This record gives sequence, structure tokens and C-alpha cells, in this order.
Amino acid sequence: MNNSVGVTRAIGTTLGEIMVCQYTHINNSKGFWHRDHPLDNNTSILLAEIVVFFILSGFAFILLRPLRQPKIIIQIVASIIMGPSLLAQCKVYAANLFPPGARYVFLTFAEFGVMLHLFILGLQIDTSLIKSIGRKAVIIALTGIIIPLVFGVATYKIVERANPLEHAVVLLVLITTNALTPFVDITNLLYEINILNSEIGRFASSISFVSDACAWFLAFIVRNIGTALKYSPTEPLSLIAIVVGYYCSVLFLMRPLVIWIVSFTPKNRPIEENQFIAILCLVMVNGFFAEYIGEHARFGAFVFGVALPNGTTLGAIITQKLEVICTGLLLPIFYATSGLKMQISSIVNMSAAKTELIIFAGYFGKFIGTILPSIYFKIPFKESLTLTLIMCCKGIMEITTYGVLRDSQIITTQTYTLLIFNMIMATGLATIFIRHLYDPSTRYMANTRRTITNSAQNSGLRMLVCIHSEENVSSFTNLIEVSNPTKENPILVCVLQLMEITGRATSILVKLDKQNNLLASNLDYSGQISNAFDHYENYSEGSVKIQNFKAIAPCASMHDDICTLAMDQKTSIIIVPFHKTWAIDGTAEANIPFLRIVNKNVLKKAPCSIGVLVDCGEIGGNLSILTGNSSYLIAMLFIGGADDREALAYSIRMAGHPNVSLTVVQLIASGYNTSSYQNNLDKEAMDELWASRNGNRKIKHEEESVRHGADTTLVIQKMANNFDLVIVGRYHEPHSPVTLGLMEWSECPELGVLGDMLASSSFRFSVLVVQHNSPE
Repeated sequence: MNNSVGVTRAIGTTLGEIMVCQYTHINNSKGFWHRDHPLDNNTSILLAEIVVFFILSGFAFILLRPLRQPKIIIQIVASIIMGPSLLAQCKVYAANLFPPGARYVFLTFAEFGVMLHLFILGLQIDTSLIKSIGRKAVIIALTGIIIPLVFGVATYKIVERANPLEHAVVLLVLITTNALTPFVDITNLLYEINILNSEIGRFASSISFVSDACAWFLAFIVRNIGTALKYSPTEPLSLIAIVVGYYCSVLFLMRPLVIWIVSFTPKNRPIEENQFIAILCLVMVNGFFAEYIGEHARFGAFVFGVALPNGTTLGAIITQKLEVICTGLLLPIFYATSGLKMQISSIVNMSAAKTELIIFAGYFGKFIGTILPSIYFKIPFKESLTLTLIMCCKGIMEITTYGVLRDSQIITTQTYTLLIFNMIMATGLATIFIRHLYDPSTRYMANTRRTITNSAQNSGLRMLVCIHSEENVSSFTNLIEVSNPTKENPILVCVLQLMEITGRATSILVKLDKQNNLLASNLDYSGQISNAFDHYENYSEGSVKIQNFKAIAPCASMHDDICTLAMDQKTSIIIVPFHKTWAIDGTAEANIPFLRIVNKNVLKKAPCSIGVLVDCGEIGGNLSILTGNSSYLIAMLFIGGADDREALAYSIRMAGHPNVSLTVVQLIASGYNTSSYQNNLDKEAMDELWASRNGNRKIKHEEESVRHGADTTLVIQKMANNFDLVIVGRYHEPHSPVTLGLMEWSECPELGVLGDMLASSSFRFSVLVVQHNSPE
């Protein structure tokens, strides 16, 4: 019996676990003035445990930052430091921070967090991707399961002859668990290292999807049929019927109920608070029934999430509301519990070495079972090795499985510690090598870059247009029309709809077939955008050919989809929307940070020229190009350099349109000379302009002499109300008098000095900032 002020506990041991009996007022604190100890109630202890864990996580992050480890490794290392392997060996620390009664409050809190986290992950999985899984992925997944099983069984038999190990169930646990690769764990890892939407990332996701399907099937057989046979020959049928009935209720009862709740939400509006709470209550009810039939509540929550539609109305909103609290706070607490169950000192003996052989055999078998078929399918060795290392990584699903087996006393603390330790080593080392081996950008940056300058003016143009929302459609269709498509030289336009992935689900880059409405609907296909471009294609009568694509990817790596598609389609220019939009009165209406990050990455790595379209309402609102009612006025500011030459070539192409009038304003810096090489190229570009002017009164050329940036500003201000669109190159020499003094006022340096000035809200014309991306 342990007595303290206001608190009484009775502590004993039963079934190998320390149990505690305590008064209910352990949950209440009278405070400092009544001489209560701050760690004598469960709430204070729970808060202290969370604070200590996050402090140690910060320390582990600093320690492992040079190795660029994923969050799961950092947080597990922090949990080991926090647990009995290190700090908890101090009796005072363990007695105050982890008293037996309060420990179970911490574990319960963590269980609740991981259940909601798995619900979010399930919600983000698009089951329609099953149709895109190819034969290669299935074969590699199966060999990656069978060969580790063979290696593991063989090693177990050899070790068992020398010295029998734990119960035979350990054979299935160690070998089967290491042979499987959960889909959730792989997508988590790929998201963390920014290759989720790469070619290898998508292939690894497909393989892990097949592996996970096999795992679910094996688990269903072992858990339900195996357990039922212990009681009677007829028991399996009733248990299977109950489990199947549960899954049917999720699919045909709970799923329609959630869809009905969401149906009251107006279009393009987030769900209301009452609807959100109702959905969370259904998650709890589903978890309760899952526990009742023998499934874990967290697995039931994951299945429930998979069953729900994952469109922008439901999936994105729920993820946005829950992800910060679940993934940022509650999930790390679950990782903290893994360290509390470990005991590093238990693995320093010969019996641990024999168990380690079996675990290592599983990892080695996984390596061989993945790399051999990858090489057989003629995947380059470096990519095959990267894929193999990805498939050897572990994550939250393995930790969950290990914890359940350890709590059920199927495996010992020693085996549990070895499993977690091997997971840290394998995943940590694999992550280092993956980052070193694989860079998605090398695929498209190594190719010859295409530009408008290098393509003939009278040849067909290939463009990649990136669309973020329906508001971009009118401005981009007008820009395409301005680009002078004709029946003799049609423009091929790839329209790529961009959607930021909300969480760690599978990324998507898919061509939207006009005939395949089912696929489009499964991908939350924005019919308005595609229909608008299809309508424009019909209106153009053969002068414009449209191909619709959709990319759902993380913000940090979305540029890989854009650049890869540009390379595959051999486009000469990529057009991306600016991250800001303006209202009619000239005030900034929206700021989309993720789009700015994407634009910056595209500007760095694009395999062709890039144009950033700043739509201030003129290019999208003025329909003179499409209707042919009046002239469309374009100005081009020319200072010199590769970007300006590319912008000039694009402008000259636009001037070929019968309704377009072009004015080229050449800014000449007084007393400043560029290199002779640049001068010659600039003269050639101007000669081409003069050649285009012959017989074409719609092309004008003006020269303005400027001494400093203030003169440049005056020239631009005179253009304010005279044009619909102004085109300018992105980069200019920083020491040129033309831009002198302007750089200090730049808000968006990715547009360049002049591009940033032109994009300010004080001007009413739209702006196209062009970057020439071909090495000279």
C-alpha cells in the first residue's frame, strides 16, 4: 500500500503485469495551496508525459537532422530515450512520470489517436486505383512475399534444431510480418521523402497495395478460421458470417448514411460542424462494433475510411479538420508508447541473436524477392535498388501489429524490442540510400530542353497549361487563342488540372478520357473544367487539340508531374497560373501558397520554357479574341537576354493572329553595354522582329532610353490603360541601369524584377512572365 497526501494506491503483480487499485480522486487535483503534488493525478501526469515526449522529439530531430530521417524514426528514437531503456531506468523519474495507474491513461489516449489517424489514411485511399495495377506490380509483390517466407521458414528450422525458440506462433509472426509491406506505410514514407508522385513512387504504391491485399486475406484466414477451429468444426462459419456482416454494414449502411449527411451541404461549401461531429460519432460507433466482433477499433476505422468517398467535399474537409490534431499530436503519442514497451538490455544475449537471424532472413528475403524480378523486368539497376529499399521499410502498421502481439503475450518483450530495433535500422538506412540514389528530376532535366525560340514560327505549338480552379479557364482559353492557332498549324494543348493531395494517400497522374466518365468520377473529376476546354476545342474547328490530364500530388513534389508530362508530350512552353488573384476593384482576392511553391519548383526544373500568367481580369474578361469584335492589344518589354528573346518570339507568334496588335517597347540603358555574345543574340531577335513587321501594320516598335529604375517605372506607368496583356522576360542582369533600385521593392522575386512590378495590383492589364529554359 502506497499512501501520499490525498492519494492512496494498492500495487501488485498479476499475470506478469503490474496492476494498480486506486481511489477515484486520483483524477482530481486540489492544487498547490492544498499541498497536492502536481504529479499525483492522472491529468497532470498525462500532460507531463506529452510535454516530455515532444521535448525529447525535438532533441532527437536535432540529433538525426544530418541523416534526414522520417518523422516516425525520430519519434520512435525519442520514445526509446523516454522509456525504460534509458531515462526510465531512473526510479524517481519512472515513479513520477510513469506510475502504473497513469500509464494506461497514456496508452488509451494513444489508441484513440491512432484510430483517428488510420481513419484519415483510409479516407484518402482511392480504391479505383486497383484497375491501374499492372502485371509487373502483382508479380513483384508476390515474389516479395513468397521469398521472405521461404527464407524465414528455412532459417527458423535451422535455428530451432540448435535450440528451440518461443511458441510456434512466433514463426508465423516474425516471418509473415516481415514478408508483408503495408500500403499505408509505403505511402507515408514516399510522402516524407517527396517521391510519392514519381514513377518509382507510384510503382511502389501499386506493389504495396497488392501486398496489403494479401495481408488482409491471410489475417482474415488466420484470425477467424484458425481461432474458430479451436472451439468446434461449425464455429468458423458463424464467425465468418459475423465478420462479413460487419463489413457489409460498413459498406451498405454506414457509407450511405455519411453520404446522406454530407448531401445537405451546398455545392462548393465545407461541411458544417454538426455534420462533422455526426461523422466522428459514426467513426466511434464503427470502432465499437469492430471491437465487439473481435476486430481492432483502429482497423475498423481504417476500413470505414476506405469505404467512404474521398472527394473534395468530404475527404479533404475531414482530413483538414483532423490531420493537425491527429497526425501532429495524437499519433506521436502512439509512437511514444512503443518505446515504453521496449527494453534494450533484453536483447544483449545469445537467445536474442537467434531471433535476430530469423528477422534478418525476412529482410534479406524481401530484398532478394524484390530486386530480382525488378531486374528481370528490365528496370534500371539504380531504380530497382531504390524500389527494393522502399519495399524493405516499415511503419505504423508494423508497430501496431507488434504492439498487439506483445500485449497479447504472443511475443516477448525481447522479441518486440528486436522487431522495433530492426525496423529503425532498416527504415533509417534505407531512407538515407533512397535519397542518395533517386532524384525524379534527373529524368526530365537530362533531356534536350524545348523552347519557342528554337521552334519555327509557322509550325504547330505544343503547350502545357496548368489549371488550379475553374476561375483559370477563361484566361487560359483566351491565352491559347492569342497564341495564334490555325488549321494549318494547330496548337496541341495539354490541360493539367492540379489538386494538392491532403495527407499521404496515393498520388495520381492520369489522362482524362472523354469516353471514360466512370474513371473521371472516381477521381473527383471536375467536369466543368474539362467540358469548358472541350467546348473550346469544338469552337476552334481543328485549330486547337485538347488533351485533359489530372494530377493529385503533394505540394512539394507536384512539379515532378508537371515536368514529366511536359517532357512526355514534348511541349515547348508550360503556362502556370500566378498564386494571387484580384477582384474587380483591384484588391488581392486570393493567395494560394501551395501554388507559389509549385511555380517556384517548376521554374527551377522545367524541361522547356515557362510562362507565369498573372490574370488581373483583362485576358480572362476580354472576349474580343474569341468573338473577333475588336483588336486585342499586347505589349512586350524588351531589355535583352535569353528570357526576353523567348518572350519576344512568343509575342511575334501572337502577332500573327488577325485580331492581335503588338507593341514592342525596347528599353535601352544609357551608357551600359552587355557582352558582345548577348548583344549579337539580341540583335538577331530584333532583326526577326523587323522581318515580321514587313507588311504588318499591327506590329509596332518603340525605343525608350532609361538611366535608372525610376525611368523604367515611368515607361511602365504610361502603358497602364493602353493594353490588355503585357509580356516580359523573367530574368534581367542585376547591374543593368534599367532595373537599378527596383529590386528592393520586389515582393515576388520568382517573377523577376519587372514581372513583379507589372503584377502589382495598381495595373489593370494581365501579365505573362516568360522564362527561357534552354541551356546556351
